[in-house]
Amino acid sequence: MKFNDYLKEKFGINEPIYIEDVSFGNYSRTWIFTELKRLVEVGELKRFDRGIYYFPKESSWREGYALLNSDKVVERRFITDGNEIYGYVAGLSLWNKSGLSTQVPNLLEISTNNESTRVRDVNIGNQRVRARRSRTTITKENVRTLQLLDLMNVMQSAEEMDEVERFMLSKFVKKAKDAGVTKESVTEYSKFFPAAAIKNMFESGVIYELA
Repeated sequence: MKFNDYLKEKFGINEPIYIEDVSFGNYSRTWIFTELKRLVEVGELKRFDRGIYYFPKESSWREGYALLNSDKVVERRFITDGNEIYGYVAGLSLWNKSGLSTQVPNLLEISTNNESTRVRDVNIGNQRVRARRSRTTITKENVRTLQLLDLMNVMQSAEEMDEVERFMLSKFVKKAKDAGVTKESVTEYSKFFPAAAIKNMFESGVIYELA
């Protein structure tokens, strides 16, 4: 199998290719770096950012090729590869994406297993990301519980929430409950969060909505 065919089969078209994820038989890293550079030079492969490549997809609505979406690159690095889950949108970004605030943060906060430092700000394409090392290992089984606790941790005051915010919070909790979040799972993982998280969960009544 040719190197470019291997890349397409493993990563797909218009999907981020992180250089650290690339291996090919017994070929050295130097050979791989050289081949990636060659594929870029001949126009078959595009360089999104340092260490990130992709095979461009022809645009259906204009001449040329569609650019790789920054959100997709962020998701692949910090949240999921499509099989495993190793991160989630967190903090004020989670508050906004849940419809609990109309204020858009100037960066995207993410809690992830794929960050060795406590917190780090990075630029990925046109997206500013604040990546935080996860409080505990994130998995498919616990991600919804951790996300709910994260949401409770950034809540300022349950008493100050208006009707719309309470409605959106109830929707978020219902989705979490449908995904398997229970009082027991919240209790199990609450030890990894500040006391404010569980305090807000009781004061907002969220804990009573869980089975």
